Amino acid sequence: MTAVGFQALKAELAELRARRPALVEEVAAARSQGDLSENFAYHDARQHLGMLDGRIQTIEATLARAQVVEERDTKDVARIGSTVVVKDEFGESTYQLVGPTEGNMARGLISTASPLGGALLDRRAGDTVTFPSPGGERKATVVSIS
Repeated sequence: MTAVGFQALKAELAELRARRPALVEEVAAARSQGDLSENFAYHDARQHLGMLDGRIQTIEATLARAQVVEERDTKDVARIGSTVVVKDEFGESTYQLVGPTEGNMARGLISTASPLGGALLDRRAGDTVTFPSPGGERKATVVSIS
């Protein structure tokens, strides 16, 4: 995981923990309204609290076993944290290689657990990689690494 991703998860965890007391109060207030079998507010508040608690547990577990990868001075080999420009039959694309929990294609962050991200690891400019995709096997060429 990159240091930026690690810090982002820590910030999200702090924000979720800060929201939790208000949700606990919401559950208690809804519970005090009487019959729980038909109390939509109670069931809705409990569901939100459960989802929040689940996300908190997931982040805590991720942070507990995370290995923060330091950026290296080597810019000739693709590693976590590297920005890689690749060219395929659809054109040229730029991605930053990140850990499995950080991937976000809309932001150009590609997880090393994804087929393309995994294929790019340890590659150099000029290398051609082959990776599986829903439409069949694809090829891409590494244009540059920074």
